[in-house]
Amino acid sequence: MKKICFVTTIGGTIRAFLVGFSKYLIENRNYDVTFVSAYDEILDSMQDEHLHFIAVPMKRGVSLSAYKSIRCLERIFRENQFDIVQYATPNAAFYASLAAEKAGINNRLYTQWGIRYMGYGGGIRRAIFKLFEKITCRKSTVVECESFSLLEFGIKEELYDSNKGSVIGKGSACGVDLFTKNIANREQWRRQIRSELNIPQEAIVYGYTGRLTKDKGVNELLYSFKDFQTNHSNAYLIMVGKYDNKDTLDQTIHQWAENADNVIFTGWTPYVERYYSAMDVFCSLSYREGFGLVVIEAAAMGLPAIVTNVPGQKDTIIEGETGFQVSAKDTVTVIEAMNYFYAHPSERVDMGHRARRFVEDNFEQKHLFNLLANHRDAVIENGLHLKSSMNNI
Repeated sequence: MKKICFVTTIGGTIRAFLVGFSKYLIENRNYDVTFVSAYDEILDSMQDEHLHFIAVPMKRGVSLSAYKSIRCLERIFRENQFDIVQYATPNAAFYASLAAEKAGINNRLYTQWGIRYMGYGGGIRRAIFKLFEKITCRKSTVVECESFSLLEFGIKEELYDSNKGSVIGKGSACGVDLFTKNIANREQWRRQIRSELNIPQEAIVYGYTGRLTKDKGVNELLYSFKDFQTNHSNAYLIMVGKYDNKDTLDQTIHQWAENADNVIFTGWTPYVERYYSAMDVFCSLSYREGFGLVVIEAAAMGLPAIVTNVPGQKDTIIEGETGFQVSAKDTVTVIEAMNYFYAHPSERVDMGHRARRFVEDNFEQKHLFNLLANHRDAVIENGLHLKSSMNNI
């Protein structure tokens, strides 16, 4: 069997992006899979003959425990001699790239699902994290970018050259499962969720899913909606997700939102497709993204989107056809887009239909899993850096 190891800083990333692909590799491509992250009870409970979990403490942010984590990863890699070690998320990728090279792992695959320093201004902080990113890319034998605009950014920033970086298919980490994101259920779920949240069926609803934190543009979204709804009393905003570094949120606007009748915080839900169905327009105002999975998930449920024009995320829409790009940290362009969707209801619906077709044509999950599996097989068989010809594998 071929042996692959997936490394991320926290287990939630594996559960969100890698479990489905791992099962596909086991069931269809004769792989033995190992997950490595900080301890995760759910991943621990999933272990079986060909799916394993090893807990390695890896703190988010800069930590003095980095050396211990790297040494632990090196030991795991030496003992198992995986055919591929694949890593993602900033800390885990940095640690694993160093440890895998030292352990003699030939195929070190960095899945670049975003670049941390991209959202920083100039100065020492950006310089330090860019150095970490360059080291991770240099220690990796293959860099798989989540989107074409992220690949373009990485090459421009001289993180790697065009022979080392690639995009599989049309991009995204795991595509969209169109079975669970079944648009045939949209109207039923729409009525159900709106009834549960006391939202009138005829109201226009803007929505967001993801971590509630500054870097995701939550402050700008709340400020934009506050301004917009002053002239549109039938407008609502649904915020789906957990808080992350809550103190980064502007307390003035956050307090307003918590007290506003037409802003609803739902917390996390395993049934996010039902909440997408209750929305009319999806909003993602992130400062940086590798791609923007939530945007294409929402599109699969027939939603047009308002997204920031940052590398990665801008690949999730067709400008003017399935949504609109706005400037990061700029509420003026967001309010303009909100007003457009409000004033053009038929075009809003048509753009949602086009968004669904865009996902069907480019991001269907099983098709992407097949391309990703072909990619891993080729890396193992050839044992070399991917050439640009692999971009359309």
